[in-house]
Amino acid sequence: MTLYILRRLALAGLVLFSVSALTFLISRVVPSDPAALFAGQRPTAEQIALARERLGLDQPLVVQYARFMGDILSGDLGISYKTKHAIASDLATFLPATLELVLVSIALALLIGIPAGVLAGAQRGGWFDQATRVLSIAGVSIPAFWLALILQLVFFGAWHLLPLSSRTSNEAAIMYPIQAITGFHLVDAALTGNWTGWVDAALHIVLPAFTLATYPISLTLRMTRAAMVEVLGEKYIVAARAQGLPERDVLFRYALKNAIVPALNVLGLSFAFSLTGSFLVEVIFSWPGLGKYVTDSILNADFPVIVSVTLIVTVFYVLINLAVDLIQARLDPRVVLR
Repeated sequence: MTLYILRRLALAGLVLFSVSALTFLISRVVPSDPAALFAGQRPTAEQIALARERLGLDQPLVVQYARFMGDILSGDLGISYKTKHAIASDLATFLPATLELVLVSIALALLIGIPAGVLAGAQRGGWFDQATRVLSIAGVSIPAFWLALILQLVFFGAWHLLPLSSRTSNEAAIMYPIQAITGFHLVDAALTGNWTGWVDAALHIVLPAFTLATYPISLTLRMTRAAMVEVLGEKYIVAARAQGLPERDVLFRYALKNAIVPALNVLGLSFAFSLTGSFLVEVIFSWPGLGKYVTDSILNADFPVIVSVTLIVTVFYVLINLAVDLIQARLDPRVVLR
């Protein structure tokens, strides 16, 4: 196990090096002038030259990359050409909001997709199975931006049940401000006993989280259903039913244990995918996470931010894949880590 983890971490280092080299190279060949952006609005030629010297853009490409990697390894992600702030400081502000949104969406996929998949597999060919098949196909087919707009029109515009956008309401932010501890509003409000603020934050996260969760819910449901159909035909399931065990125990205690592994793989990949998939959802719901931060950086060719966020997402991909493999080996003794 230890050797496997070390080998995977070594491969992760190679992946991160490749991604950093590729993104760094792309940021330097794209036709733009980062020095002009850093120098501010309507800069003079002298200001641009000073900015280029300060940023090290006048150095050879190899020297720039070596300096860039040295800063990364020391924990310095650089500064944003647009905001002039340290990128690490900006990420500390925006990343928790995105992670909270993604975690809630994955929790919804876990709580909805797996039980629905179990019941659909147990009722193969029944009305519930047919209904979930239609809904899951729709879930993976509907564009997230379209679903987000429809949810806003229905739950805010027509029914006035849920907030339209943002992370908290202006009233709650003034009257019941959430003290920042972890950066996760739901966690911080619970830790400080600010239940009014917690309810407000929970209501604001429902629509964006459900929009983001639709795709992983659908995938998880389909994978769980397919695995359950296969597992329920095994002899040990037939024997368990012959012994008169309750159907709930047969499905959720015995069958699900062997059918849940594919669903976990899907959830793990969906978590990493949602980190980037949430960007458009965040823009639509005015969610103050990485979405708006990265969108503004792309529009302004703020390459240090783009490269840093790319590396952060890559780290999450690698670590989550490793965690999923370890969990899979833990749940299924047949899996051998090599």
